[in-house]
Amino acid sequence: MNTESLQDQIPTSTGGRLRQARENMGLSQQAIAKRLCLKLSTVRDIENDHANPNLNSTFLRGYIRSYARLVHIAEEELMPMLAQQASREVSQVRLMQSFSLGKNRKKRDSWLMGLTWIILFVLVSLTAAWWWQNYQDQQQDIANMADQSSFQLFQGNDVTLVPLGDNDNNVGQSFDNNASVMLSSGIFGQTEYASPPVSMVIPSAPQSALLPEVCAADADGNILVINFTGECWLEVYDASGKKLFSGIQYSGDRLNLTGLTPYKLTIGAPDTVQVQYQDKSVDLSRFIRANQVARLTVPAQ
Repeated sequence: MNTESLQDQIPTSTGGRLRQARENMGLSQQAIAKRLCLKLSTVRDIENDHANPNLNSTFLRGYIRSYARLVHIAEEELMPMLAQQASREVSQVRLMQSFSLGKNRKKRDSWLMGLTWIILFVLVSLTAAWWWQNYQDQQQDIANMADQSSFQLFQGNDVTLVPLGDNDNNVGQSFDNNASVMLSSGIFGQTEYASPPVSMVIPSAPQSALLPEVCAADADGNILVINFTGECWLEVYDASGKKLFSGIQYSGDRLNLTGLTPYKLTIGAPDTVQVQYQDKSVDLSRFIRANQVARLTVPAQ
């Protein structure tokens, strides 16, 4: 019975066994700390089986052996307890390390996720801003073209055919002069001169003079043909900077323009226009896909 009760009273931990031996010798913790030249907190940590993280494990084991020799405990008696305590400490350290690693990984993943969302937000914002700016520029170009076209239509300068206009003026002036001669002759009763001026058709001479120019233009290979399938604003300049056309055309309209090449075209709605140069169609698909005003040079440089 006494043996069993003594075994029940023997502590199973290193710190407990050392404390029991110290109390049996009637020593205090201060006395142990003084004899071993240790801090009182270190002695308390040893008796409470607490491993100070700031204390190296090798030094801690040396302190425990010195404590055991001081209280007359054989080292062989403490070895199993030290091994068991060391295994528990290793398990606790691994658990703490895994917990710390998991916490750090979670923190890092959260930080990366936040950074990813910020980058996506910035990209979406920049894309939206670029699209809106491009849309505003297109609308402004179309508005400017429409205003310019309306102003030119109001001034009556849609299409100016200079050769025909000059010839028409010459024809009208010649006709007025001849008419005045005819009237003056008729007033004084000179009937023998009345009938010949009436039979003369003065405009035939200027029209015959225009025929070579028209034929030369048709024979020229630089004719620019533009067909319209819908309402569209158009502006055309030749290489000399001369404005060949500027205004609005509608579905079914057709323009035949000649001038010095290359031509510079600005088309408000390229999807409603078909351009041909030297019997070949000009590709406007890139402007149609981009849904933007077409600015191009024909023939391409």
